[in-house]
Amino acid sequence: MALAFTVTILTDHKGSTAPRVSGDEYFVDAVIDVTSHVAAGAVIPASEFGLTTISAACITGSEGGNTRLAYESATSLALIFTNLDGTNATVADDGDPTCAVRVRVYGLI
Repeated sequence: MALAFTVTILTDHKGSTAPRVSGDEYFVDAVIDVTSHVAAGAVIPASEFGLTTISAACITGSEGGNTRLAYESATSLALIFTNLDGTNATVADDGDPTCAVRVRVYGLI
């Protein structure tokens, strides 16, 4: 199955969607809407957030399945979905693909 997702950068209090500075890094708040996924997880490149590298990311909210966040590399992150059937195994198909996850991603532009 192919991975399908959309990233929506959330506006700040001034209406800007550009990455904002925090110390020596930038950060962006975004919603990732995953509509199709595979067992390896939804790999999201830094460029989707307006960044060139990712140094930290955290889930700040979610809708749908049990989700965890992992670092794929310095330039991407992965959302991994697990079954809520007591096994906590990685979801390998699109049995329940709909999931929206809100994240804050830190990195460099």
